[in-house]
Amino acid sequence: MIYLLVLVPQDLSIVACRHYLHYRHLEENLDDWLTEELDNYLDDDYLVFDCPGQIELFSHVPVLRNFVEHLKRKGFNVCAVYMLDSQFMTDVTKFISGCMASLSAMVQLELPHVNILSKMDLVTSKKDIENFLNPEPQALLSELNKCMGPQLAKLNKLLIELVDDYSMVSFVPLDLRKESSVQYVLAQIDSCIQYGEDADVKVKDLDCDDD
Repeated sequence: MIYLLVLVPQDLSIVACRHYLHYRHLEENLDDWLTEELDNYLDDDYLVFDCPGQIELFSHVPVLRNFVEHLKRKGFNVCAVYMLDSQFMTDVTKFISGCMASLSAMVQLELPHVNILSKMDLVTSKKDIENFLNPEPQALLSELNKCMGPQLAKLNKLLIELVDDYSMVSFVPLDLRKESSVQYVLAQIDSCIQYGEDADVKVKDLDCDDD
């Protein structure tokens, strides 16, 4: 079993270009290096591909999508885990930006997707975070209109409707200090890749005393 880890996007086009060329080279030689490496793992192993954080690699170019398709052709269950810094939940414009970045990766990769809100242990105001984990559309729209010019009001409305009406983007908070939080995140990932569902059921015979 494999899940694909997608990191927080970074605005570094030169670095993204270097990563693109590197991944392009790997893509052209998948059968030469990846297939041999995958043969070293068992059927129930977890593999984590820690990907670069440049969003261009997931939203504009097909390199990682082709990489994912190669894994699926080899019979692996794959899901994308998108890590978003909790700072994006303290401002409505950053929240919408994070949602759109995550959505672009979801559309490009066409994979089961888990969005993780990381660094929750560094958040000082939990109330602000909760408002974005279960957002009220009209409240979001009102806050967004306050931050943007009136000429963008129609666009703001469409963005909020995209986030709300189709429920395409939601976030699971991750606090590394709490074991229950880590277990919940892992359970979400396991559910996406159906980890363990194809395992054989073990039946143990019990000797029952006759009454």
